[in-house]
Amino acid sequence: MSLARILAAIDGMTGSGAALDAALRLGKQHGARVELLHVEIDAVTVAPIVGEGMSGAAVEQIIQSLQEQAKARLAAARALYQSRCVEAGLPLVEPDEPLKAGTFAVSFRHVVGREVDHVLRHGRVSDLVVMARPGDEPEETASPAFDAILFDSGRPVLLVPGAPVERLGETVALAWNRSREAVRATAMALPLLGAAKKVVILTGRDSDDAARPSMLADYLAGHGIEAKTWAFTPGNGSMGDQLLAEAGKAGADLLVMGAYGHSRLRELVLGGATRAVLSHGDLPVLLAH
Repeated sequence: MSLARILAAIDGMTGSGAALDAALRLGKQHGARVELLHVEIDAVTVAPIVGEGMSGAAVEQIIQSLQEQAKARLAAARALYQSRCVEAGLPLVEPDEPLKAGTFAVSFRHVVGREVDHVLRHGRVSDLVVMARPGDEPEETASPAFDAILFDSGRPVLLVPGAPVERLGETVALAWNRSREAVRATAMALPLLGAAKKVVILTGRDSDDAARPSMLADYLAGHGIEAKTWAFTPGNGSMGDQLLAEAGKAGADLLVMGAYGHSRLRELVLGGATRAVLSHGDLPVLLAH
């Protein structure tokens, strides 16, 4: 029970370094291939969409600006690969080079096109996709690439905060409410749970005890994973904030949770656990829908 292939989607923006470090840490721990994927935006194909109704000169300016941004982000992604992987002496392979199972190695794949298409294509044949957590502004709480992985890939996504993490996966907090999303997140996180030194099941107390965390603990025990239950009484604030707070109290360095148990529209309008974690979580979070 281990990870074999980890995809690190590196866009060259703030947080890319922390996301790459997390992917490399897990790759070494699990003996997995880590593929850095950088998708360079094709400015010529994007500009007609954003420049509809504009003059030719305005479209040219947009294309030039997009090209400059794309080159800067590619340079940043390559610099990360050079410093974190090449100069660090990590084992390197070509993106499509066969690799013996259980071997840690790193590859860099640079493609041009729509980020969603390429991240989804390679994410579907990876065990885990690692991405930087969106920024703190409301409009940055998600990206098309994140949405594609979460909703369409069938794979879990690990969101990493911008600040470097000293530990990852040693103490894992597992948010449990017996929902379909929580079940999927638990199943997809089994390799990480199995490698953890400590697993804590976080459950909000309710009147009918519907979540039954002891049943999940028994299930995990069948996989050789010892887990402790951690019940808390939910307050009036966001459940996402409360989960992050309880995970902090438990000393967790990773939170595993199901994403968007309610419709996304409802969470965007009314708020929800997923939205709170995306907005300002300071802990690496593994999400599955």
